[in-house]
Amino acid sequence: MPPKIKVTEDEIINVALRIVREKGIESLNARDLAKELGCSVHPIFRAYQSMEGLRIAVYRKAEDIYNERMLSAGEHTEDGFLSIGLAYIDFAKNEKNLFKLLFMTDQFREQSIMDIVGNTKGDDEVINLLRQMTGLSVKAVKELYAGMWITTHGIASMFATNNCRFSDEENRRLLNNSFMGLILKLKNEEEQ
Repeated sequence: MPPKIKVTEDEIINVALRIVREKGIESLNARDLAKELGCSVHPIFRAYQSMEGLRIAVYRKAEDIYNERMLSAGEHTEDGFLSIGLAYIDFAKNEKNLFKLLFMTDQFREQSIMDIVGNTKGDDEVINLLRQMTGLSVKAVKELYAGMWITTHGIASMFATNNCRFSDEENRRLLNNSFMGLILKLKNEEEQ
């Protein structure tokens, strides 16, 4: 009898992540994953109990990759907020399937955008940074953040679905113009 092939959890998640990056989450199934790993489906279900458990693990791994990119984009730059927006767009351009997995599902389906802003990991720091940059109230900063997130997400979604061909400079200009325009509008509202 040939020796059993030992497959680690790390190997399973890394191959599953590669499949999702190349083909999307809908292409992840036990049979194809086992074939890629060179084993039966048993090690997969021993490690993850179900395909749903594996999908959740892939989602978390994708979140880690995304968060690492966003953190490194915001560090060591004077325009951290703009850099993070541009990195978000870049993530959609270069990691289309991970972007779709993380941001183009119905996860936030029944929430308003204002319910989401301020409730994501790291949002408090962003809100404080924007308050320092703009002098706006917390309420106005949340509106600014939501408006910029919608603009940035729209551009990124267009890249993820191959419907956009903006250059990096065009993206920078669009985000900058939107940011400055929203600040002027919100400051004007607060003064009235």
